Amino acid sequence: MAEKKFASPSGAVTDSAVAADFERAERFDKVLVGEKGVYYRDGFKTKYVPYDLLERAFIRVQEVNGRMCCGKAVFHYFRLVFVVGGKEWGDVISEDEKATDDALAAIAKRSPATAIGFVKA
Repeated sequence: MAEKKFASPSGAVTDSAVAADFERAERFDKVLVGEKGVYYRDGFKTKYVPYDLLERAFIRVQEVNGRMCCGKAVFHYFRLVFVVGGKEWGDVISEDEKATDDALAAIAKRSPATAIGFVKA
């Protein structure tokens, strides 16, 4: 069987240690937080953000105002955003606020060098 391939900010990764970390990673809705980095699906690819490249992670709340037959409703989506090289490299959308908060806390625990949340410039 072919080795698992990951898409990272520095290119494709086919390291067996990264694949093993992916298998052991803790799942928070659509995000997996491992010892080496963060993993998530994006289309047909599995994205991998290594902690040594991850500069910042934060949650962006997206509010959607919906019109329905019986009135209006407001929906909230939570995006876990990853900053690499000074730019937003990727994000994962979720409706589960607790899972998103827990994933951010797990990233902060495993990668103390990563800035978490709002950072005043």
